[in-house]
Amino acid sequence: MSAAFSTVAIGGGAMVVSHANDSFFWVVTGFGGLDVKTGYRTYTVATLFCGLSVLAGVLILSAVLL
Repeated sequence: MSAAFSTVAIGGGAMVVSHANDSFFWVVTGFGGLDVKTGYRTYTVATLFCGLSVLAGVLILSAVLL
């Protein structure tokens, strides 16, 4: 179980605060019709929220299941 939690934590940590150096940033801003400034505000904050949510989920589940 701890190997699964480690894998999920690594995956969640890999997406925290990705912005212009990440090619998916340009996909999201291009298909979303966003300019770069708006993309920085929305996509960077959204990935921060996703990464922190993964961290919280892993911590809670590991405390309950391990």
